[in-house]
Amino acid sequence: MPNIESWELKAKVFEKKCIAMEKEVARVCPPGKGAALKSKMKANRKTAYDLEDKLSDSIPAAIKKGVTGKTWKDFLSDNDFKKALAGWEASLGEQQALVTSLDEHSAHAKKRFQDFKRTHDEFEKEMKKAGQTARSNKTLRKCTDKATAILADLATSKDAFGTLQAKEAFFGANLKKSRDAVVTKALKAVKGDELPDMLLENPKRQQVDNKTKRLARNVEKCTKQARLLCATQKFETIPSDVPGKKQLEKDVQSAKSWLKKASVHLKTLESLNKDLQTAQKKQAKLIAAHDDQSKMKSLIKSVADQHKAAEDAYNEAEDLVDEADSKL
Repeated sequence: MPNIESWELKAKVFEKKCIAMEKEVARVCPPGKGAALKSKMKANRKTAYDLEDKLSDSIPAAIKKGVTGKTWKDFLSDNDFKKALAGWEASLGEQQALVTSLDEHSAHAKKRFQDFKRTHDEFEKEMKKAGQTARSNKTLRKCTDKATAILADLATSKDAFGTLQAKEAFFGANLKKSRDAVVTKALKAVKGDELPDMLLENPKRQQVDNKTKRLARNVEKCTKQARLLCATQKFETIPSDVPGKKQLEKDVQSAKSWLKKASVHLKTLESLNKDLQTAQKKQAKLIAAHDDQSKMKSLIKSVADQHKAAEDAYNEAEDLVDEADSKL
């Protein structure tokens, strides 16, 4: 009789623990909460993406109103952008709040799972020692079934956070980085529809014109020195004496140095010309519709002409130097 009372008493105690844990689980980490949170996160991410598109669209709209800039702060003066930014940031904040809730939900479940599993395992061990099994004992079966269900719910809850992918867990976690990325991408997307500053702004056009003329002069100066050093008449007859030939070799090396200097200036001039030619090709309609189209076209033509003249001068000098070098 005492043995029967002992295991029955332990079974009743364990049953009360099951009931208490069931209530605690329902209060702290209810079954299904993890799935509900993940569902909310999915819906919120969709909302965030929609708001991100709205934010991106507000940037070109702000630019058309005359707002300019390179960072998100530069566009805060536009009310539509400011409103879109606030809505998007709120959705990212909501996402991280949901992630935190899921993390806490799993943490609560993990602690209770560990404690209750330990209690459950100890109870089963005692019942086995007493010769009792759930299969043969209805009272024990009721307790173990309830305990198994509680553990299953706790296991699902404790693993819920771990099933999140990195992109889900960290979605919008770094607000500054996310904000900068969205704005940078939007600005990059509209960049092809903007004229470069060196065409759009009169002071910049003047700077480009002055720079082009300076570069062209430098190319002419350097190539002229190279031509003088390797003039055709100097190399018609190569001196037989060593000093005379060495002087010609020295002149060729000096000419090559001048060509190297000319090449640096020519490359810069070539880059300017390439940028302007690209703008003329890609933004032809914008240039044609602009009030300063004549000034823009004039600058493009001037740079192209000076680049062509400088390139011809360089090629001519290079051929002369190569010819002189071949005769030595």
